[in-house]
Amino acid sequence: MVSPDGRLLKLLVLLIAASSALALTPQAFIAASGLAFAVSTAFTASVVPLGSTPIYFADFVVLLVAFRGILPRDRVAPNRALAGAPTVFFALWVFVEAIAVERATSHGVPLASALRGDPALLYWPLLYFGFTRVLRERDLNIHFLWRDLACVAFGLAGWMFLARAINLPFHDPGLALVSTGDSTTVQRNFGFAGAFVLYPVFALAGVAGMAHGWRRGSLYTVIASVGIIATLITFVRGEIFSLALAALIIFWIRPANVAMSARVRTAAQTVLAVVAAVSILVFVNPTLGNAVVQRALPFAHQAAGATANAEYRQKAVEKGFSVARAHPTGLGVLDVTRLNQERIDPGYLVHSGVATLLLFGGWPALITALLAVLALIRRSFVTTAATSWLHPAFVAILTMLSLYSISAAGLAGDPWVMPLGALAVALRFGLGPVRATTYV
Repeated sequence: MVSPDGRLLKLLVLLIAASSALALTPQAFIAASGLAFAVSTAFTASVVPLGSTPIYFADFVVLLVAFRGILPRDRVAPNRALAGAPTVFFALWVFVEAIAVERATSHGVPLASALRGDPALLYWPLLYFGFTRVLRERDLNIHFLWRDLACVAFGLAGWMFLARAINLPFHDPGLALVSTGDSTTVQRNFGFAGAFVLYPVFALAGVAGMAHGWRRGSLYTVIASVGIIATLITFVRGEIFSLALAALIIFWIRPANVAMSARVRTAAQTVLAVVAAVSILVFVNPTLGNAVVQRALPFAHQAAGATANAEYRQKAVEKGFSVARAHPTGLGVLDVTRLNQERIDPGYLVHSGVATLLLFGGWPALITALLAVLALIRRSFVTTAATSWLHPAFVAILTMLSLYSISAAGLAGDPWVMPLGALAVALRFGLGPVRATTYV
């Protein structure tokens, strides 16, 4: 345990963590996994150094989720809710991504580096497999599952608010400052960077509960308000705008058994809550409040730095399309060396999932990924949901994450975004309606 490299101690800690996670109840394991992915950005060093193939914290959690799914447990039978088009399109997309990895290895890129450059190839299948298997465990308590997930989201948002109040930022120069003027900036690196995308997901779940839930408790309003405020304070315009568009989808979807007035009331309550929160913020902290207004309004004047950032993301998308026009099947997974050879800015992969798909797999990658998303949304409309609000929440969340992936790696490559997408799909289609009809 006192070896110079500390590997034995690290192994012991990993074994304890794995044993504890596997001993958790299904609902606690799902919630703990979500928390682990949200805080994964705080761990930069590898947790399992395996030579040229280090395993980082998020990778370890993915393997843990898959391992939990492999373990023999008393489970209900699978419902085959995604049989047909969703499975076919997803399999085609995985096949295209596998070809991109193979093309990289044929150009001399080590297999480990190729897989590291295209994590979606492993993350999506392993996470969906593991999450759905955990959700099928017979001792799963749906009521406690929603409670535990809400506690995780409240905890992450609360920590972000507290960290901002006591001025305790995390270290990430890329997310640290937001330009609000020629010489003025506002900090946004509070809480955990991996939790930023969780806030709009949290907000959409609350809005869906307000508009489509059987019960009219104030908890849904609190969830929506906290999620929206937290999203606004991240100053990430891709999340803010995609949240607004996804909320409109929730209002557009007709409730199956809820009066039409619920959506009108929800829209009014949501707008009033946001306006009140922003007004209070402007009064208490004018600098922060004005920054929120500037970033949230689509036609508001933007600082030069913010405009340059938006233009860079646009260039990333344009580069992806230009490469796809010249190379319809893409270039395969690109490491830094090949990116430089092709005169492609490596930052483009981080700032656009669309560009990542086009650069790696060309039109087949983008088209199959888009068809898989559309097939999932379509299947959600014809599949009975476990709770009344889950269908509109799922459609809105998947839409929001897809739109967000235009200006960030998102569902195509972010280790903290892909798990959210996989969990959303697993929750929507992995829970049978019979197991959860008594819970809202």
